[in-house]
Amino acid sequence: MYPLLMAPYFRHGSETPWGGSMLRDVFLKDAPDDQTGESLEVSALEGRESLVLNGPQAGRTLGSMIRLWGKELTGEIEGTFPLLIKLLDARELLSVQVHPDDAYAAANEGGKLGKTEAWVVLNCEPGAKLAYGVTAGKEELAELARAGRVEEALNWLTVRPGDVLYIPAGTVHALGGGIQCYEVQQSSDVTYRLWDWGRVDKNGNPRQLHTEKALDVIHAGKILPKCEGATVLRKGGSITYFISDGNFELSRLNVSGKMPLEKGRMRIITPMAPCKITWEAGEMEVAPFATVLVPAGMEVQVEGRMNALMSSTSDQEALRAELGYRAERVAGLTE
Repeated sequence: MYPLLMAPYFRHGSETPWGGSMLRDVFLKDAPDDQTGESLEVSALEGRESLVLNGPQAGRTLGSMIRLWGKELTGEIEGTFPLLIKLLDARELLSVQVHPDDAYAAANEGGKLGKTEAWVVLNCEPGAKLAYGVTAGKEELAELARAGRVEEALNWLTVRPGDVLYIPAGTVHALGGGIQCYEVQQSSDVTYRLWDWGRVDKNGNPRQLHTEKALDVIHAGKILPKCEGATVLRKGGSITYFISDGNFELSRLNVSGKMPLEKGRMRIITPMAPCKITWEAGEMEVAPFATVLVPAGMEVQVEGRMNALMSSTSDQEALRAELGYRAERVAGLTE
């Protein structure tokens, strides 16, 4: 067993008409075209699985690795692999979307998971904005949606690199043009499109909207602030925790030397600059914006002087105990 360097699955072309070339040009991904919107760094979605790049298991899908290594890879997780990690490049506005919670998705989408997610802004043009929540109540929003005027109710937020946004199921959102971000989400492809800015394909056909289902699940009038986070000192640097809601934990490693990560939980690490990951039997160099899946059964060290984003399953009880009064700064942890 060893840490798995992952090769992403790309969504591009007509699948992401809003995508661009930044995943290739800036983040050095092997993107297939100049309309590549999503790099699925760690994905077990059927038909959209990421692959192992390194070591004896190179070429295997994530799904096959879960079957091969079982709980040594995933920890105590049973059933559906819980997380999906993406990098996104929004050359243009994405559609206005909302996602259901687990109960609604299970009842209406063939037993699938719902989708709570989070964004970390990696890069953006000055003044870039995204839609984050709605200002209208549910009845007014329903009237606007059925009239094709959703944009009148959107709450717009100006962002800059480093901003972290928590997007629970039921939150209306749309990534704005000129933004590249990291996304962690539940492993689900259930999306309800509420509005797509009147866009049409080359044949003049608009993309499908899911107005009624979207209205069913929207939490209208609830707008969350940007995530503040809570930082704790650790050997080899510090860790800033942003979100821990039962679906996932999102943190930033602030590494200034050698930072050990204990075993017990699967961890997914995406460094912002070159680093090294070492373990008892070996080591690996990791390039900026590459993504490594560290099995739950392994203890590793992250070495370097850089920041890295880390997503994992959550242990809320342990994190509340570690943070004490600072737990209120972590989205989802005390709500």
